Amino acid sequence: MSISDHSYEVIDLLAHERGLTRDKLNPSDRLLHDLGMDGDDAVDFFNSVHERFGTDLTHLHEHWSEHFGPEGFSLWNGLVIIPAAVIGGAVAGMTDLSAFWGFVIAVVLLTAGFWAIRRWGPPDTTVPITVAEVVAAVESGTWPSRPQR
Repeated sequence: MSISDHSYEVIDLLAHERGLTRDKLNPSDRLLHDLGMDGDDAVDFFNSVHERFGTDLTHLHEHWSEHFGPEGFSLWNGLVIIPAAVIGGAVAGMTDLSAFWGFVIAVVLLTAGFWAIRRWGPPDTTVPITVAEVVAAVESGTWPSRPQR
């Protein structure tokens, strides 16, 4: 199998996993940051890579938490979602607005809260993995002990 075949197959697999078309993916795309692949989605994708190509992913699994977060609800999300929902409902209730407007208020507060967390919250320390790095691992048959940066 040629290098271009591996690239084509990895991009095909990734497009299928993410529900995208091939032309939306680039070798420089980062799985977490650009494609939103995290938690169980990342686990499923790399399981598919291993099953399809036989790539040894031992080194990736040893450093998994450096690249991806856990599946589910983070503390930071809770610190935004719960107060936004309570405030939205309370404002709508106290001002005789419909539930729709309470929902709109909550969405506006959520957007502002997530923006504030991205801007002033804890720094993102995850090490990105690009599509090209996945292709390189497939071609070599193993995930590198430390990706080249």
